[in-house]
Amino acid sequence: MTQKKDKVDDGANGRRRQPSTTTAALAGALIGALAGLTGSGLAYFEAKDTRREEAQDRRSDIRRAAYVELAGAANTYVQQATQLLTVSLDPAKSEQERRRQFENGYAPANTDLARAVTTARLVAPPEGRKDLAAIDTRSARVGELATGWYGKGPEGVDVAKADAEFAEAVRAQQAALQTFMDRAADESL
Repeated sequence: MTQKKDKVDDGANGRRRQPSTTTAALAGALIGALAGLTGSGLAYFEAKDTRREEAQDRRSDIRRAAYVELAGAANTYVQQATQLLTVSLDPAKSEQERRRQFENGYAPANTDLARAVTTARLVAPPEGRKDLAAIDTRSARVGELATGWYGKGPEGVDVAKADAEFAEAVRAQQAALQTFMDRAADESL
């Protein structure tokens, strides 16, 4: 009898273990599924944050490139405007030389500056756009002074006064550019 009792106990214990084992397996599967779901959720949000950071980095790169192009174009414009004014006010230079300086130097620099200002305006924040408007206005004044003597030539011109007025316009344009660049440097680029 002892043997039968042992077998019955083993059978009864075996049946009791089976529901416990099933419950443990289901609990383990549930915990695994929850861990997997949590991991997937975390991976999704991390990927979303990474994409957002990458997009911000791309925007910053585009802004930096636009601002660098603007600074270079503004400097080239001032150089070409200065050369045009110098040629225009030089009595030894012919009308053809003035035209050549205008067409080959000043006009392309003016176009490049307009393109650079437009590009910067498209990517700049609202405060930067106000500064860009000031640069545009001051650059137009530099252009007026540089091209004002282009068609006339130097006859009857107070060269010192024209140079001083031009230099002041250039200083104002460069100050506007510096204000814009200082504000851009303060942005979180």
